[in-house]
Amino acid sequence: MERKGVSAVFLTLIMLLSGCLGSEDSVKETVEDEEKTEIFANYSMSLSENIFSVGDIVVVEGIVEINQNNAEYFFEYDIITPSGIRPVDVTLSEFDSGMRLILMPDEPGEWKIVGRLIVSGINDSLKSDVDFEVLPPNEGETILSVDSIIEMESSAPLSISGKVIHSNPTSCTVSDGSNSQSANNAGEFNLGQGVVEESYNITITAVCGIWTESQDSRTVRIILSAGNDMDGDGIPDDSDACPNGYGEDDGWNPNPTTDRDGDGCHDFEEDIDDDNDMIPDIDDQCASEIGWVSTEMNDYDRDGCADSTEDSDDDNDDIYDEYDSCPTGQIGWESKPYTDWDGDGCNDFSEDQDDDNDQVNDTVDDCWRGLSNWVSNDEFDYDGDGCNDLSEDDDDDNDGVNDVNLTGVTLDECPRTPLDAQDVDERGCDATERDTDNDGVMDSDDSCPGTPLGNVVNSVGCADLDGDGVFSNVDDCANTQAKWTPDALGCAVYQLPVAWKESGHGNARMDTVAHFSVPTLDGTWSFRNEWNGEDVYIFLFKYTDSSGNGNNADWSKNPGSMIRQLPDNAHLFYGSFDNSYNNDVKARKTAVQNALNADEELKWKDRIHYIDQDMSTASGGLGDLISNWNSLYYGIDRFQRAREIGSIYAWTSQTNDIIHWAYEARMYNYEFPTEVRETDPNVHSVTVVDELWHSGGWSGGYTSTYENVSINLPNNITSYDTLEVFHEHACEERRNRYAKSDGSYGGCHEWDYLAYMKICDRDNTSKCGTEFMRWITTYGREGRWLTDITPYLFMLEENDVRTFKYQGANKGTMTVKLLFSDWGIGERSTSGEQVFTGGQFRGEYNNESQYKRQHNFSTLADYHSVKIVATITGHGFNQDQANCAEFCDHEHHYYLNGNTAYEWHPIVSDSQGCEKEVDRGVVANQYGSWPYGRAGWCAGQDVKQWTYDITDWVDNSTTNNLRYKGLFNGQEYVPQDTNGGGREIRANIWLVWYDQN
Repeated sequence: MERKGVSAVFLTLIMLLSGCLGSEDSVKETVEDEEKTEIFANYSMSLSENIFSVGDIVVVEGIVEINQNNAEYFFEYDIITPSGIRPVDVTLSEFDSGMRLILMPDEPGEWKIVGRLIVSGINDSLKSDVDFEVLPPNEGETILSVDSIIEMESSAPLSISGKVIHSNPTSCTVSDGSNSQSANNAGEFNLGQGVVEESYNITITAVCGIWTESQDSRTVRIILSAGNDMDGDGIPDDSDACPNGYGEDDGWNPNPTTDRDGDGCHDFEEDIDDDNDMIPDIDDQCASEIGWVSTEMNDYDRDGCADSTEDSDDDNDDIYDEYDSCPTGQIGWESKPYTDWDGDGCNDFSEDQDDDNDQVNDTVDDCWRGLSNWVSNDEFDYDGDGCNDLSEDDDDDNDGVNDVNLTGVTLDECPRTPLDAQDVDERGCDATERDTDNDGVMDSDDSCPGTPLGNVVNSVGCADLDGDGVFSNVDDCANTQAKWTPDALGCAVYQLPVAWKESGHGNARMDTVAHFSVPTLDGTWSFRNEWNGEDVYIFLFKYTDSSGNGNNADWSKNPGSMIRQLPDNAHLFYGSFDNSYNNDVKARKTAVQNALNADEELKWKDRIHYIDQDMSTASGGLGDLISNWNSLYYGIDRFQRAREIGSIYAWTSQTNDIIHWAYEARMYNYEFPTEVRETDPNVHSVTVVDELWHSGGWSGGYTSTYENVSINLPNNITSYDTLEVFHEHACEERRNRYAKSDGSYGGCHEWDYLAYMKICDRDNTSKCGTEFMRWITTYGREGRWLTDITPYLFMLEENDVRTFKYQGANKGTMTVKLLFSDWGIGERSTSGEQVFTGGQFRGEYNNESQYKRQHNFSTLADYHSVKIVATITGHGFNQDQANCAEFCDHEHHYYLNGNTAYEWHPIVSDSQGCEKEVDRGVVANQYGSWPYGRAGWCAGQDVKQWTYDITDWVDNSTTNNLRYKGLFNGQEYVPQDTNGGGREIRANIWLVWYDQN
């Protein structure tokens, strides 16, 4: 592009804006990458505003984004002016993120700048353009200065000279009607008139302006003294506007006082336009300069006063021009409050778009005739409604909440709420101004608006509510339990879905179920497609034999109570083996809909399915199970394993209760975290026994010995503060107890017996009297449990090699694993001693001649805490009238230095006490009286330790005497109608010492 010189001021501004002058042909110095990758680029130009005036500085910013730092690129541009593409002085500056164009527009009109970015490696240039308007400059008024009367003694050549005053004199043209001439740089002109032979008047007009034209005129009277003078007033007739008027006979000789314009007419007697400005004296407000002629251009209100020099109110509205916002506005009206509220010289009804002059257009001004002549801005009119906040506006931020009430009490606690806020509360505060949960983060930025008080939050207002180290805004699993390791998304292994298994399928109990699909009343249901790794499944099928016998009595019961007991992740399927299968499942659907309310029906709509098929024709994985099991009820757990359904007999009502079907699904949910516990990254497993058969019985098969169990851990054993035991007791054939055709029984064992894991002494493996774990086996079903025995950590040492013995009369396949972990509890057991055991609960349980009930001890030299750790269960049914050892809430009291505490067993008074523990490990639907609560235990559950901290009880300076009693209702139990049989309390009570860890 061609370049031209610019003024020093322009160059100075350019240097300040752009830093240093650049060249439009400059090229970025780059270094090529060794590896060539595809280049992507963006280019955009922008202006801070789009309206300028001639002579303004225009700065165009261009932003460049290129994905390779070393890419070569350069810029080109075209400037399209109102008169087309032509040379324009422009400076191009380049910098790291783009470019800058600086120019000074020199003509008004529409301008366009088209920029192009040429990048090496990109075939086509990238284009961007900006448009802007350039307004004409204010060139000011035109004022013509020339002698108004030229007197000549005799005929002679004449030139009329004068001067034009204007901001750009060279733009002025001066004309007398016949001749015209351009003014010089000083505004001077000289118009030749030729030889003057008679008097005459001539009008001289000057027109000036490059972009905005203005003009001024003067009348010049040329008087030739040698002419005739009929009235003898000294003014030749050809220059005398009143040649036969006042004169010598009247004793009148014209002078500036009586004939101001020298036109030969007596001002007081004849002349109706004394200054000859074409405005009659009666309407003329000014004795104007002689020779000046009033026109619409120079005397807007035609009052005889030159607007540029005489008239301070050009439109005669009683508002001086310097205060008049419409100085050449409507004519013929007077500015009064009712016509011009703000007194700005603009007629409110026809000219003024802002009647109160507050900078708010009347069309959007809620107080368009309010307080006048103030500026509506953020300080005085926050909402920009044209109402002054201090004196007129009742709702400064226009949020719908008044600032104060009629008595002046503050209503709007946030009087400057962001405009157009959509969520303003009753206090007048929007999300950017309120912190609903008081966590220090405004609601607008709070991704977790309901954070409970007292929690430390991050920058977006989210806390780690579940204590897993992951803030809620990125925590996909917001309720992670303690002592589980979360991943980056806040999910522990028990919260992750199980992947679909496409292979390894079978048709036996606990086998992986293959894919199947079934037609339902709502369409085809696909096992594989619906699998999410989090759900469990219950299948209930109707069957009627040829004699009319079947399970319809249970299958057709009101399903409402059963469905309400199902966990949220359950799917329930109804089907039928009968020819009436379609009507059967339709009836079930109707029964379900009638049993549930609207919210429940919506919740279960996609989780209860009605199989529209004779189930004897089922195929796929489900068909395989049906063919092999020949059962009416089936389950599938979260591991995709086929599960047998247990007994739904309710011992409390002595009838079948279909609620028990829901217990199966809840049991699967308990088992899932139990089984995946060892996969937690913070848990390290030591296997004691893995799927080995235990023969059971009361003789040689009662005990199974597991030798050389190596306690080999990744870290020193003293670094672990938690010890858990996983145990699975699997049954023969993985089946519930069932009757065989020969009258014998297969599958699981029959009774709920005590089972133990004993740990043998380190230095004598034949001595195995120390109880390590205790379980109560099921009635006829298998089970799996996870038990916390952290207090017994002291029994194991680094790199221990120990022997364990499993003792129990019930046979089965045994798996036992020790799970070590560290959760920063802050303490770990380091030593302990067994202080008390149980005994027969028949009136002499606390007889110290038979049982130890006191223990003296001194504190260790260095310890953190000391606790009582007790494992207590009561046994002995039908041995006395109350069966008290097993079914009484006996209390186990401890006394030390004036302090006391006791363990008790509240579930024994509840005939469904153990049924309510299904979610905590009780095996559901056993084949015996499993629902009844017992003293310290449930059939089919692990026995939990009871722990009590007595650190504050002990006296470090002397011997401590710890006493223990087993009582019933606070007293020694005395049995009634005893048959002398055993009614034993199995108590294993330790005093365990802890160090800080």
